[in-house]
Amino acid sequence: MPPPGKVPRKDNLWLQCEWASCSFVCSAMEEFFEHVTQHLQQHLHDSGEEEEEEEEDDPLEEDFSCLWQECGFCSLDSSSDLLRHVYFHCYHTKLKQWGLQALQSQTDLSPCILDFQSRNVIPDIPDHFLCLWEHCESSFDNPEWFYRHVEAHSLCCEYQAVGKENHVLCGWKGCTCTFKDRCKLREHLRSHTQEKVVACPTCGGMFANNTKFLDHIRRQTSLDQQHFQCSYCSKRFATERLLRDHMRNHVNHYKCPLCDMTCPLPSSLRNHMRFRHSEDRPFKCDCCDYSCKNLIDLQKHMDTHSKEPAYRCDFENCSFSARSLCSVKSHYRKVHEGDSEPRYRCHVCDKCFTRGNNLTVHLRKKHQFKWPSGHPRFRYKEHEDGYMRLQLVRYESVELTQQLLRQPQEGSDLGASLNESSLQGIILETVPGEPGTKEDMEEEEEGRGSEGTVLSASQDNPSPVIHVVNQTNAQGQQEIVYYVLSEAPGEPTPVPEPPSGDIMEELQGIAEESEVQMV
Repeated sequence: MPPPGKVPRKDNLWLQCEWASCSFVCSAMEEFFEHVTQHLQQHLHDSGEEEEEEEEDDPLEEDFSCLWQECGFCSLDSSSDLLRHVYFHCYHTKLKQWGLQALQSQTDLSPCILDFQSRNVIPDIPDHFLCLWEHCESSFDNPEWFYRHVEAHSLCCEYQAVGKENHVLCGWKGCTCTFKDRCKLREHLRSHTQEKVVACPTCGGMFANNTKFLDHIRRQTSLDQQHFQCSYCSKRFATERLLRDHMRNHVNHYKCPLCDMTCPLPSSLRNHMRFRHSEDRPFKCDCCDYSCKNLIDLQKHMDTHSKEPAYRCDFENCSFSARSLCSVKSHYRKVHEGDSEPRYRCHVCDKCFTRGNNLTVHLRKKHQFKWPSGHPRFRYKEHEDGYMRLQLVRYESVELTQQLLRQPQEGSDLGASLNESSLQGIILETVPGEPGTKEDMEEEEEGRGSEGTVLSASQDNPSPVIHVVNQTNAQGQQEIVYYVLSEAPGEPTPVPEPPSGDIMEELQGIAEESEVQMV
């Protein structure tokens, strides 16, 4: 199989036209586009004649409909919209063929099980494909010609001296990236053009490389073949690499500048800022003075103004109704599902509860637990016995841990314990990163705009992670213990041993400087 990001040879293609009932097949993209263009010309000509015949009796706005199988696209704007759309179908057909070849080379994988009827659903393309290479700005209706054009820029790019080495510079508008060779530049340009190189032949999903496409298939593996389990949330995966990719979603890289809240994603930080630190309530009720911070809360509130119950129980012969969906769901669980068995269990005294908020009250009053500083609630995790227990662990990046020790917020409950007895033979864990998608990078950029926020390390380098445990000590005092892990969380085999002493000494030094108690 070709390496990730590479594609099979073009002479292996089997390009079948799916315009209406056409069965034309060829192996060259040039011939395929020429054939489909004939369909388009005939279709636009026929549509124009029909429009002239109907104009006198019932003048209608002209539309441009796509006749590609399982598509249904229709544009009211111009024929060029239809042209771009159908040409993308041709390009998409090529990607699905490459996806089929990649899948056939993997004898241990089954085909995608998602809806086959979505295989020809493609993204909207409202504008021309525009090249933003310096001094260029060529535009295209055909994605194949556009991507070939951009590739030509990368192949013609001259090497320039960057320090002691020669690099090629990305000439895309506003980009200052440099690369050691043209191949890396070509791959980088896909982040600007959004080019995909492979598609699923079953559901039509498009991917930036073969690795991501095959991950799409592996995520559909049956549960009995998912042998790698996340120790944090218990989710299972078919491969160790998928588990490691998933674990990065649990590592906190971002810190609120106003409190001790930490989170893994910029979007989580934005939501936290909006709901915890902003007084802005842009969603207002038309019937009363109520206002709220999001549309969902407003919709729930509007149900209370309804004279008649807006929601009814779906259970056969049940007449229960209520003004809120939450009430109906609660009724269904209690009455029809027999939800009287306790699902929540205290990890300290084993007392059981039917609801999570009852366990929360118990933990706070009976055991004097406090939720982590900056976090608004406890989190519960389902264990193998089926009970939900308090989630005691979280993962912070080393950079974020250093920030927390240096700058505890006023009124924070932050205390730190570096448990030396638990550090014997225990080493620093790293979660390897890989270059993200353009959307991931854009989200990273948005996160950098928040002043005082600690951001993640580069995705190209491994990111050290600290295993953080919130616990109550023998004196009933809340403390946070920072452990350095001997293996990746949820991973079955140890990682190679990097030196951990420097990290621990640095954390201890930071804590002493900040007068944080170390035990």
